[in-house]
Amino acid sequence: MTIRDELKLFKKERILQEAERLFYERGYHGTSLDAIAESLSMTKPFVYGAYDSKIDILVDISLRIVTRTLDTLRQARRDGGTPAEQLHRFALRFTAVVIADQAGVAVFFREEGLIPPSATRAINDLKGRFDDELAELLAQGVASGEFRLDDVRAATLAIGGMISWVYIWYRPQGRLSADEVARHMAGYALRVAGAQAPAP
Repeated sequence: MTIRDELKLFKKERILQEAERLFYERGYHGTSLDAIAESLSMTKPFVYGAYDSKIDILVDISLRIVTRTLDTLRQARRDGGTPAEQLHRFALRFTAVVIADQAGVAVFFREEGLIPPSATRAINDLKGRFDDELAELLAQGVASGEFRLDDVRAATLAIGGMISWVYIWYRPQGRLSADEVARHMAGYALRVAGAQAPAP
């Protein structure tokens, strides 16, 4: 990677972080490219040097959220252990990602309908892979006797939805810390799966 490539990646990351915050606070329609540039104390050409349009920024925010979610599941599975241990580990990490990028997750769900069809297909493909791989993990747990489930696909959606929606109600100064919320979600995920033995 050249210095120019590294600089472009750095610029894009700065823009994504600031746009994510502004989209969260003001909404997509309430945020202009000028506002993003002004918030960064940069000129509008600085933004256009990395992105052709505002919708491209929203697409990248959305792709990043879905990719991180899938990566979290895959890493939990690569780390090995029983299906219950993998599910527990995944739920802990997934909750941590949702909390750490609460604004980005909120923007993704709130503005998903604005994504153009070409990008929607890519996002839906990643979401489909996530559902398939989580369902595969649950099915392995059923086959091994660790999980007791009548409908693996329904459980997949229940677990994914339960953790994703933490962004709605989690508050940094709330009653539960981020770690406590993650532990609760991991325990609930095992219960949804009908785990016959607790994960470590």
